[in-house]
Amino acid sequence: MDTVAKAPPLASPKVVKNSKGALVPSSQMAHIAYGCEHMREMLENARKATFSNYRAILQDIHEKPSIIAQTHKSAAAGDGRPIVSLRPLYLCLQCPMIMTEADRDGHIESKLHCFSVESRDGHLYCGNCQDFIYDPDLEVRRLQKGKKRKYEDTTTADDHKLIVNNSTFLPCRAIGLRGLYNMGQTCFMSVILQTLMHNPFVRNFYLSEGHRTVDCEKEACVSCALDEMFVEFHSAEKTEGFGAVSMLLGSWLAGEALAGYQQQDAHEYMQFILNTLHLQNGGSSDSEDCKCVVHQTFYGKLSSTVTCDKCRNVTTALDPYMDLSLDVRNQAKKRKLDVKSGDDVQLDLRDCLERFTGREKLAAADYTCQNCESGQNATKQLSIKRLPPVLPVHLKRFEHTKSTSSKIETNVRFPMKLDIFPYTTQHKSSQTKAAKLSGPANTNYNMNTPTNSLIYELSSVIVHKGKIDSGHYVSYSREGNDWFLFDDSKVVLVSEAEVLGAEAYLLFYMVSGLEM
Repeated sequence: MDTVAKAPPLASPKVVKNSKGALVPSSQMAHIAYGCEHMREMLENARKATFSNYRAILQDIHEKPSIIAQTHKSAAAGDGRPIVSLRPLYLCLQCPMIMTEADRDGHIESKLHCFSVESRDGHLYCGNCQDFIYDPDLEVRRLQKGKKRKYEDTTTADDHKLIVNNSTFLPCRAIGLRGLYNMGQTCFMSVILQTLMHNPFVRNFYLSEGHRTVDCEKEACVSCALDEMFVEFHSAEKTEGFGAVSMLLGSWLAGEALAGYQQQDAHEYMQFILNTLHLQNGGSSDSEDCKCVVHQTFYGKLSSTVTCDKCRNVTTALDPYMDLSLDVRNQAKKRKLDVKSGDDVQLDLRDCLERFTGREKLAAADYTCQNCESGQNATKQLSIKRLPPVLPVHLKRFEHTKSTSSKIETNVRFPMKLDIFPYTTQHKSSQTKAAKLSGPANTNYNMNTPTNSLIYELSSVIVHKGKIDSGHYVSYSREGNDWFLFDDSKVVLVSEAEVLGAEAYLLFYMVSGLEM
């Protein structure tokens, strides 16, 4: 790749008026004619090299295996291991560097290379503007995907003048940010649908015509209804809410217990819709080999080991899961005791996961050892054998007895980034081996050691407000780097602090990257 010179200082701005007599800043003129002032200076000083490098990058994106443009070298580990990213990366226009979004900003500061190319579609990012830019000449090459031009540009001077005089700079808003009307205590359905709408794996499946409504012959198909929503949310800019009538009707017909206007449990509805989408998208009965979008996104496996205390015989079973249900009831009692003793202990999600994968004693009446051929005391332990790309976590806030039902309102802290490695079968088995060889296992499992970490990032949060019989559901979902609150038809930009302070009922964590 040719080396591109750094842009010199910007020229003095010129005063220009549009057809309506309004002043047009020179930066706006540069935006229209060149993309931005910085790109104007770049093209004036290194036009040929810039076009050559941009074409080479586009060819890497569109002609070579897609995994190449989605692979970067790990800066965190310091050993340069290749990491496959599920998010767009950035290819520097001025050197061969491939970077994450965070590394891109650091690269701009350290190397003064302000232009980079997004790895999915080749869009151009300017670090000085801190935004994507639209340059007419480069856009032509982007649309041609790096191939040489076979025809002349037919745009006339009058066309360019028309663009200059009538250009606006509002970004496209058709990115799924739209509320859902409450059609009679349907907030339990709305929050799950919003979570699916902002799940990139599910979104990519439907926007790439993974489910073709025109070919589907099912009556009141739930998958067709979801496809309708994706098309509606991503095809036009609309700020009013959407009435998910087809989804409600499909849910009523597919699940008889959901029929009517009474409030339902959001976790139960999530289980229902995932199972329904599995069946309506060619899902197989064999979870291990199922290629449907639900299993490819949410399917994982738990390892359950039971060790006989007498003969040390180990029995292992693998169980599939679509979400992890964590108990906060006993933890809440323990917290009250700690508070009474003067220790202000706040429950953390990682405490719940540690308890979920901790060792549990079984009495002889509950376990029969096949080796001993009799009832024996034993130790049971769960661990995560297989992780899905998206991990839903259910905090069991509702408890039911024969006579009463109640809600546990214990506040559970949860992080934006969660390391899952301590709860995996790999880590638990290594602890057991270490204990056998050298006594107690080392719990310092992840102190600045990237090789022993599996980082998942928070993508959605579902909250139940109020009492068990008169509550309301709202959700938070991340779109890019921003968080939004979805409260029926209302959509509001919120801070990360508000999200982390929510009384979560369901949490959705998404894998941050895949290692080659």
